[in-house]
Amino acid sequence: MAMEKTSVSMDAWILNAVRKHAEEQGLSVSAVLARGALRELAASHTPAARAAVYGAGAVVTQEADERIVTEDVTRAADERRSGGAA
Repeated sequence: MAMEKTSVSMDAWILNAVRKHAEEQGLSVSAVLARGALRELAASHTPAARAAVYGAGAVVTQEADERIVTEDVTRAADERRSGGAA
């Protein structure tokens, strides 16, 4: 699939964290951003719609993952606000 070149705007600290994570995982920044976008889209579907596609067990796992991501984002934002490293 051909990649379309585009631009996005985000806080520099978020982009720096994405770059660091991508490098540590051997991924491209584009791949990390795409995965996050796809997770966000999947999370917007109802549990019933997700279960129909992925199965009921996947819904429980995804909901647990969403809670963890929410906690991680909150922690990173709190650390950023307090001047700590995220």
